[in-house]
Amino acid sequence: MLRLNSKLEELEEAGQSIKVALAGAGQMGKGLVSQISQMKGMQIVAVADLYPERGVQAFQEAGLSDEEIIVTDSLDEADEAIFDDKVVVTRELRVLTRLVEADVVVEATGSPNAGALVGFLAINNGKHIVMLNVEADVTVGSLLNSLAENAGLVYTLSAGDEPGALIELYNFADALGFKIVAAGKGKNNPLDRYATPDDLIQLAAEKGASPKMLTAFVDGTKTMVEMNAVSNATGLVPDVPGMHGPVTSVEELCRTFSLKSQGGILKREGVVDFAIGDVAPGVFVIITTDQETIKKDMDYLKMGSGPNYLLYRPYHLCNIETPLQR
Repeated sequence: MLRLNSKLEELEEAGQSIKVALAGAGQMGKGLVSQISQMKGMQIVAVADLYPERGVQAFQEAGLSDEEIIVTDSLDEADEAIFDDKVVVTRELRVLTRLVEADVVVEATGSPNAGALVGFLAINNGKHIVMLNVEADVTVGSLLNSLAENAGLVYTLSAGDEPGALIELYNFADALGFKIVAAGKGKNNPLDRYATPDDLIQLAAEKGASPKMLTAFVDGTKTMVEMNAVSNATGLVPDVPGMHGPVTSVEELCRTFSLKSQGGILKREGVVDFAIGDVAPGVFVIITTDQETIKKDMDYLKMGSGPNYLLYRPYHLCNIETPLQR
């Protein structure tokens, strides 16, 4: 076990902390500020957003006073404020990524262009980068990862987002030597491939999201992007263009995502896909093994009689889990 809680407590007791700079104070970013504010051994020292009032609001909702929040686009002023135990809000990504005290940059703008810029600047300035921006990851993640590795830094997707949660399940199964039949997620919104932002204005307001972003969730775009990220990270590929996306249930996942010869929908193993039904907000991996002893063990452990077995995580907590990315 990784003992992350103990390690963070040790940092706190030593008067130290992991200092985080955050790009983007939208729904995910604002939630991350509040989440980290209740943790030991970690703190957000700065937020960058095109609209500084959003960064200020994020810190206020996390319990900081106006006197503790400094709004500036000056790097020197920002560094001085953080040294004086204040937090910074800035419009400038180039300021955010050059802060002396920042150890890691979290990218949460949701914009591929901004994500690419933040990743490049962060790595060039010696900062680790956590990408809570899957759109940027599928566009330039491979390049940013190479740049980070060459610089002795870490580039990673965020824990808690569906790709991160799913990759954790995949890594668990793959490390144990299981064959991966399928890896997927439950779609969180009813599928409407013809949805537009105008159609979703009211629903977006109710959810506290932008109509444009919500449309990407509803029309399937976000699902395609997320599973693209999983493919890039694992080498799993779609079974068919666009994936199957069947209507199914948690109880039926193993049967649905099995080979056609076994009564399922797949032409081959080692695929990514998504499901419509009660699977959301969870993620899943279907695994199999040729080892007869392991099959008996899995049956004994109530995992079923095989040949396929379900690993299911019934939740993903998005920005709430981001601080635990490692």
